[in-house]
Amino acid sequence: MSIARVTTTFALSLLAAQLASGVAAAACPNPNPGKLHELDFKVKSDGCVEKVKKKDGTDAPEITVCENDTVQWKVTGNAKLIAFVAKTPFKWAASGFEGNKIEGTVQPGTKNNTFKYSVYVKDTVCVLDPKIIVEP
Repeated sequence: MSIARVTTTFALSLLAAQLASGVAAAACPNPNPGKLHELDFKVKSDGCVEKVKKKDGTDAPEITVCENDTVQWKVTGNAKLIAFVAKTPFKWAASGFEGNKIEGTVQPGTKNNTFKYSVYVKDTVCVLDPKIIVEP
């Protein structure tokens, strides 16, 4: 077997392993035109939020976004509030309890960070703490 063939085989094997492990996942496009990430809440019978879900129904305890992306939470039932603990990827630190959706655009200068946020339900004592991860 030639050295070129061994090198090619090794390179392809390494790439396959990286793709399988998620290491070679695509970073955000530059410039990023922005993508909409639609989220929803799974609510328990007491009105508290049990889970954050993606539009397709899969769990979203954390989501990965890029700068300029928009994150939108659909609000039904009791009013909800999204509040960031220490820092925020949006222009706001707390969304307020108004409306049937909560929406924010990920600001420039937030990449390579993880943002822990809390979901509060108005007039109910319950909190859920998912994350938003901004990719490089």
